[in-house]
Amino acid sequence: MHQQGFEMFKKAILSAALLTVSMSASANWEFGIGYTNVSDDDGDIDISLGGIVASAGYQYQVNDGFQLVPEVRIGTGVSDDTVFGVDVELDSFYAVSLRGEYTLADNMYVYIVPSYGKLELTASANGFSESSDSDWEFGLGGGFGFMVTETTSVEVSYETFDDADVLSIGAKFAF
Repeated sequence: MHQQGFEMFKKAILSAALLTVSMSASANWEFGIGYTNVSDDDGDIDISLGGIVASAGYQYQVNDGFQLVPEVRIGTGVSDDTVFGVDVELDSFYAVSLRGEYTLADNMYVYIVPSYGKLELTASANGFSESSDSDWEFGLGGGFGFMVTETTSVEVSYETFDDADVLSIGAKFAF
């Protein structure tokens, strides 16, 4: 993970911690780890990149079946793609989001997640490389979670950011 990304992650966690200390609601910390596939196709160009993403959030119980989870995510690439002889790498992924979770049963839930995220990419060919200067984008998605134990769940989710599709699978751990 890049040093700059790690520093940003530490600052986001500290900010979230300071924000939640002053709020009085029933809540739990949750941390996650997962695999994410980012894909985009535009005409003849089809890119698919993989990454490992870590998350930290704080779950607020709104009522008996509904929770809100402000969350930060940070990730790094683990698989590249080649398009027309150009190697494309996922350098990093950052996102902040607010998940709305609805409990379907004791061990199942669904959620929607508006997010604000950024991808950083590097393209290289013939000894030259160029890093992307991407902007932060709004995204929207949803998913399904299954509680394996009281503190561990597995999730599958789909999000879209400006025509890029993000499919993720991961685990969450509550504390």
